[in-house]
Amino acid sequence: MDALYRLEADKLDIFLQSLGPDIYAPVKTDAIRFQKISSVKEADLTALADVPVKDFFFRQREQLFKFTKGKIATEIKDAPFRIFFGLRRCDLNAVKHQDFIFIEKYKDPYYTAQRKNTLLFGYHCDEALNKYCFCGSMGLEEYHDIMFFDKKKYFLLNPGSKVGQKIVSEAKLKRAGTLKKKDTIPKGTDRLEKKDISKLFENSLWEKGADECLSCSACTSLCPTCYCHEVKDDVKLSDLKSGERTREWSSCQLKSFTRVAGEHVFREKRVDRFKHRIYHQLVYFKERYGVNMCVGCGRCITHCPTTIDFVSLINKMK
Repeated sequence: MDALYRLEADKLDIFLQSLGPDIYAPVKTDAIRFQKISSVKEADLTALADVPVKDFFFRQREQLFKFTKGKIATEIKDAPFRIFFGLRRCDLNAVKHQDFIFIEKYKDPYYTAQRKNTLLFGYHCDEALNKYCFCGSMGLEEYHDIMFFDKKKYFLLNPGSKVGQKIVSEAKLKRAGTLKKKDTIPKGTDRLEKKDISKLFENSLWEKGADECLSCSACTSLCPTCYCHEVKDDVKLSDLKSGERTREWSSCQLKSFTRVAGEHVFREKRVDRFKHRIYHQLVYFKERYGVNMCVGCGRCITHCPTTIDFVSLINKMK
C-alpha cells in the first residue's frame, strides 16, 4: 500500500478522537514515554520516546497463573481498543519483531491478549533524531496501520493495513500522491558501516567496550526488541500450597541470567555478555529468522551510563 492521503493539520485531533477514547502518544514527564492523551497537543513529537511501547504488550511483570491447593487459575484478558500515535519507524519494526516471536513463532497468549485491539500510527522522521540513530542501516520495513508524514500545515497519511485503509476511506480524505521508498529513510541514519560483523567476534576492540560496561542492563531494559525474561514461582513459607507463577523481564547483561544449578555461569566474563547482546541483535537473530533484531533506535547508546557507542566501535574494527 503506497497511496498517500491529505489531512489538514488542524483536523488531526478530530480525526484521532473520532476513532476512540484511548489514544496513546509520547508525552514528556520525567522522560518521554507513551501515555494516554486527551488532545494531540499533549504529545511530544520532537524526539524519540525514551521508553518504547514494549511494556504495553510484553509486560515487565506478568502473572501467568495462580495456584491454590492443587488448582490452577489462569486469567487472560484482552486489552481494550487502543491507538498508539507517534511511533517512529524503528519502534514499529520493533513491534513487528515482537509480534513475530510472541504471536507467529510461539503463540504466547499473554502477549497476544495485550496486542489485540491495537492500532499502530507511525510518525515519520525526516532526519536522524539524535547522533546515535542508525535505523537507516537496519533495512527496516513498513509496518503500520497508518504512517503520518508531517508537512506542518497538513499531514500525508499512508495506510499500511486493511484497517488503516478503511479508516482513511471512511474519513473521505483526498488522494495526494504515492509514497516512494526514498521518502521512508530518514537522512543521516546509515551510520553502521559494517553490515556483517560475523567475522569480527575475536576483535580486540570488544574489550574496550566491555571495560566501559557496568552490566547495569539499562540497554536491554530500554531496547524495544529485547525479550529476555525469567519465569518465577512465588510461594510463601506460611502457605506452601498457594502462590503464583510470574514472568519478569531479565537481561543477558546480568551474570545471573545464565547461572544454572551448581552455580555455573555460562557467560562469566563481562566481555562475553557484552558481545552476546550485540551479536544476538545483529547476527544470531538474522541467521535464524532472516532479519536484524536491532532496529537502530540508538536507545542503548543514548541511555547507557557510560555512553558506549558500539556502532562507532564496530566501524573501527578491521
